[in-house]
Amino acid sequence: MSRYRVLYTDRGDYSVDFDIERPIYDEIGVEIVDARLDHNAIDWDAYEHHLADADALVCFRVPVPRRALDAAPKLKVAVRAGVGYENFDLGAFAERGIPACNVPDYGSEDVAVHALSLMLALRRRVVYFDCQLRNGTWRGWPKSLPMWRLSNQTVGVIGLGRIGSEFARRARALFGTLLACDPLIRPDDFARVGAQPVELEELLRRADNVTLHVPLTSKTHHLISAQQLALMKPTAVLVNTSRGAVVDQLALAEALQQRTIQGAACDVWEHEPVNLDHPLLECDNFIGSPHVAGLSVEGNRDNRTKQAQEVVRVLQGHPPRNPVIADE
Repeated sequence: MSRYRVLYTDRGDYSVDFDIERPIYDEIGVEIVDARLDHNAIDWDAYEHHLADADALVCFRVPVPRRALDAAPKLKVAVRAGVGYENFDLGAFAERGIPACNVPDYGSEDVAVHALSLMLALRRRVVYFDCQLRNGTWRGWPKSLPMWRLSNQTVGVIGLGRIGSEFARRARALFGTLLACDPLIRPDDFARVGAQPVELEELLRRADNVTLHVPLTSKTHHLISAQQLALMKPTAVLVNTSRGAVVDQLALAEALQQRTIQGAACDVWEHEPVNLDHPLLECDNFIGSPHVAGLSVEGNRDNRTKQAQEVVRVLQGHPPRNPVIADE
């Protein structure tokens, strides 16, 4: 008989055979419950039925509000299957004394490389030239689309945590100047990646290329809105691989359409999956991807392994490795 029940609410793009997780759970006698809920249309009866006997919870996009915790009297830990944790009601978790955790270190390299790839694609106009070639135009380079040498440009990193630091280390070899903004980072951490610490406004004014690597909290919601976009150079580009709502995407679309900034790329969206009539997708100076920056074979394995290890750690009475707390 199993000692514990671990509820997986939704699996995202992962396989459903639990071949990675099962050996980890077998060591302490865990029954895996695969609910396969739809985060866009929660079946609350089914959700609460599964929660009633759950000792642990692993969620991808399904929300865990106070109502869910009230339906889970045995719950001892919840793990977000990824970095962001905006679908957790952290205040409710704190009141119950239940650890809410995430997996912050499974795909830092992958997201950083994806962000850099989007930035380079914008700067070298990869998508534009691909379309030109397919339309029969050879080496068509209009004067209205200049390309500048990266070693003469400044890149600005907003958020110098795990992913931002991975980006900065790679960008340092390509760009002439590296700026970074993060009020939570110590001076030594800026120096370690070769970045000059600046305030957000200065970064936006000086940078030719801006990349965002911050969590979505009440403080970072629409961190980049029309006011901040207006500070940027008309030749600047913006890349967002953090969370969609960190940027006011309607304001971004307007800035791109009016050419007040030169280009932008987003892997994340305020509402996912994104509607095909989104204004950003109508901009010819925009590149989009469907929230895939963190994906890799290795990252998938690490994420699933660390989710299960965190659950086992807490169920065995040990403190969690990656707890998250409510935004203050």
